[in-house]
Amino acid sequence: MTTVVTALIVATTFWGSDDFFPFAPFKMYTHPADLDGAVNSTRLEAVNADGVRFKFTTSNSGLRRAEIEGQMSRFRDDPEELKYVAQSYENTNPDKAEVVTVEIIVRYYDLEDGERSGEVTEKVVASWTKEGEGSA
Repeated sequence: MTTVVTALIVATTFWGSDDFFPFAPFKMYTHPADLDGAVNSTRLEAVNADGVRFKFTTSNSGLRRAEIEGQMSRFRDDPEELKYVAQSYENTNPDKAEVVTVEIIVRYYDLEDGERSGEVTEKVVASWTKEGEGSA
């Protein structure tokens, strides 16, 4: 049994993906950041039918940031998929106003010697607006 587990760990470390956890490392944690480069932080925001902008959190939507980041390419390729994120929020919060816009926003921080240099930029990388609602 020990030999099988060891073989799985070694094999998936080199040829596996995060889907093979716990027999493979989470690859998102296996590379260092450039101390004089940039790092980013992803957030999910929405606008409800009352015009109020708010952040999605695990407690108000049932979704974790890692789940959004893990599917970022999917949302970029087809922003219409964000309607399911809105539905998740609405299912979790049936007493709240309907979501009409969902945006994935990435904030980029420039680093100098591993510290924030003060340079911060934001980019909306995917956006969905409910049909007939206009833009937020």
